[in-house]
Amino acid sequence: MTEMPRDVDAQRVHHALAAPSRRRLMTLLREADDLLGVEDMAAATGLSVATVRHHLAALAEAGLITATASAGPGRGRPRLRYAAIRSDPREEPADTPFRELARALAEAVGGGPGASREAGLGWGRRLAGSGPAAERVFAAAARMGFAPRDAPGPHPDTRRVLLHECPYRDLARARPEVVCAVHQGVLDGLLEDCGSTVRLLPFIGPDLCAADLRTA
Repeated sequence: MTEMPRDVDAQRVHHALAAPSRRRLMTLLREADDLLGVEDMAAATGLSVATVRHHLAALAEAGLITATASAGPGRGRPRLRYAAIRSDPREEPADTPFRELARALAEAVGGGPGASREAGLGWGRRLAGSGPAAERVFAAAARMGFAPRDAPGPHPDTRRVLLHECPYRDLARARPEVVCAVHQGVLDGLLEDCGSTVRLLPFIGPDLCAADLRTA
């Protein structure tokens, strides 16, 4: 990795890193042993090539990555391959204060999963809207900072929503009885008035949760 110039605009850095998908790409680039192409990053993250290009443009604009042209097969134009620039203290994610507040609140909750779910119910009711059940779950998950994706359910009458990039995953691992219970409450609150049910499945993969939606 190359050295980050000291005149990088900190506000631009924070804005670029506010998106969870961009933070995932930055982690991927920092941990890579070599330069990475767009297709490599799309395959590693599950994002589309177009989405990866969009995020890379924002990261490059913020001065966080560099691009190097390398000759591809045949006579086509050279392909760009990317590397992270050495991290800087100003690279702290823009939502760090909110994460710290969430950690403090999680530590303060003493009522167990039941109380945490009740706290999430009100949040879910406020986010519910009036659309179909699956539409509510997708919209609320995206608003909360997840990257939701559709997937086949385990049963014919069940629809699974994959929840990538939980913004509180580190805290959820440490305090699942609080964070995951709140998120179950949010899901229940979303669907309270439409007769559908939903079950949160925390950490079905290292950085992946799911919600199984059963429509009435």
